[in-house]
Amino acid sequence: MKSLFFAAAMAVSAVALGADANLYLEGKNPPSEVMRSYTPLSINIVTPVGLPPGFWNVKGLQIGVFNWVEDFDGWQIGVINTTDVFRGWQLGVINVTRKMYGVQVGVVNVIQDNDIPFLPIINWYF
Repeated sequence: MKSLFFAAAMAVSAVALGADANLYLEGKNPPSEVMRSYTPLSINIVTPVGLPPGFWNVKGLQIGVFNWVEDFDGWQIGVINTTDVFRGWQLGVINVTRKMYGVQVGVVNVIQDNDIPFLPIINWYF
């Protein structure tokens, strides 16, 4: 049982290191190099004015008028949502992200690294 657990841990580590190496070769900062702190909840008027104050990466829920986050995992709800890397669900009037694994719902939806970068109403990439 111990050796099965050890083998599984080694396999997960190898996959994570491979993903970091691939992002590094593409000229992007892998998650292991991102030094910004994470928060589970962010409520903004305009980023960085909100709770918590300042620029934070979010793993959870962000609600606001204008949301800007570099790295996001979860649900983002606002009038204007912008991110660099997004994993989850965006709901807003304008949603813009560079790289996404999830769904956008709004009037203007842009995923820059997608084959079709703009779609109204709904846009997705997995």
